[in-house]
Amino acid sequence: MSPKAPSSVLLNPDKTFKSFGYTAEEEYSSLVENGQHQEWYFFTKIKMRLLYKEKISRTDIIEDESGKPMLGLTILGMIIRYLKNDLFKKLEQRGTSLRDQDILWVVTVPAIWSDAAKQFTKEATKEAGIKSDDVMLVYEPEAAALYCRYQNMQNIFNAEEESYLSRKKMLVFDMGGGTTDISVIEIKSEKEIHIVERACGGAFGGVFINNKFILWLEDVFGKDIIKEFKTKHRSDFMLLIENFETKKRLIKPGDDTKLCFQIPHSVKTSSERRWGCSLEEHFIKMDIVGVQVHKRGKIFIMSSFLLNNFFLPIAKDVFEKLRFVLSKHEDIDSVLAVGGLAQSSALVSEIRKYVKDIPVYVPFDSALAVVSGAVLYGHGNNIIKARACPYSYGIQTMRPFIKGDDETKKVVQEGETWCKQCFRALYKAGDLVKLGDVSSYDLEESFEDENRKHKRFLPIRCVLFISNDKDVRYVTDKGCTEHGTIEIEAPEDGFPVHYECTVELEFAGTEIIARLNDKKGAKTIRLEFMT
Repeated sequence: MSPKAPSSVLLNPDKTFKSFGYTAEEEYSSLVENGQHQEWYFFTKIKMRLLYKEKISRTDIIEDESGKPMLGLTILGMIIRYLKNDLFKKLEQRGTSLRDQDILWVVTVPAIWSDAAKQFTKEATKEAGIKSDDVMLVYEPEAAALYCRYQNMQNIFNAEEESYLSRKKMLVFDMGGGTTDISVIEIKSEKEIHIVERACGGAFGGVFINNKFILWLEDVFGKDIIKEFKTKHRSDFMLLIENFETKKRLIKPGDDTKLCFQIPHSVKTSSERRWGCSLEEHFIKMDIVGVQVHKRGKIFIMSSFLLNNFFLPIAKDVFEKLRFVLSKHEDIDSVLAVGGLAQSSALVSEIRKYVKDIPVYVPFDSALAVVSGAVLYGHGNNIIKARACPYSYGIQTMRPFIKGDDETKKVVQEGETWCKQCFRALYKAGDLVKLGDVSSYDLEESFEDENRKHKRFLPIRCVLFISNDKDVRYVTDKGCTEHGTIEIEAPEDGFPVHYECTVELEFAGTEIIARLNDKKGAKTIRLEFMT
């Protein structure tokens, strides 16, 4: 039994919810093998397909296995609604009565996700019938670090109480199903933690290793044979992938063992028919070092072959980022490996090669560290006192033109020389922003001109720009892009002819909060990141 479930959803032909997770996969497999699946909707790997993109829209479409489209927001909302209802069902079975308003719902997200991906997730919780004020987003590596910080030493592999608790600066390496997050956490005290490095990482996780294995099967047996196998014999295909999922965790560093996989009968017979020879004869011709085939369709793959061909090529970029972070923070005194892939001793061994003398700790229940830490975070959500800003955030302004400014930015208005398209920084990339800190800018609008009078009744919008660079001069600089829009709704009677206000932005939390201060008072305003 796995403590996790894949983000797979099966919908009835009328687009209503049928099942989730392994149940959805099993029921869909049965429908496929009986030729009854065409009218049903089956979606899988939903988060990866929806939320790992540069541009995200609430109208984004996701296609099911047969190419039938549906709104991604609707599908993600269905998953959250199912988990919510399942919790209430379990509580009811235990005789525990709770209402929606009794619960703070904590949703974990990768630290490398964009603001748009986080906003999309938050809106999906609304689709699931959860009020915005009752939802909190938590970064996964932070939740894992919090969990491990309060664990008994017996539950942390390679930890001795005195040495582990004395650690002050910890690198968290969170290897999940879709992504790997790298964060650096500085422990100031029992009740104060700072996130001192911008989260980095990449698309490296268990799903990508599985996909690499499937691509290898296609190379060996042929794309059309594997495609037919996945559709006509879907249950057998799922069993093969589950077997691979189990076996890949058994790979140990320095122990090159044979791992046995049973090639399904349908794949074996189709391949032999095409090749005109037996499976054994074909593999002898291919002469793949580290792979052997025995009678009755058993294939033996050396663990070193899996490691070198499926694991390390995908992990290379992430390990290079690990090396870069270590070079920036030479005072890191420990590494915490969490997530499902942290159960792979081979990958943990690779991490140790990069970190050298720094001790690497792995909780025995590493796959549950994130969700357990999320519960702790929900009970004490002010323990993270500061975070490194992921980007330079700023707005576009005009200022007096000075020597050295770009001549193409020069404009003359009412006899004065100005520099246009300037980047007015609110926060700089890498700066440590404390919880509660705000950055503000003043805004003045005049609607006196006859051509602007109608705009008194329209929202005032201000574009928020971002850049990975710390020092940005102009919004047209390379790498500086439009990121979001700050929107001030017009009052029913319109804005005053001369309108002045101050906009405050708070960046230290997992979500950016925008507030408006004008003569009518203070209120939270909309910050839109999706297209």
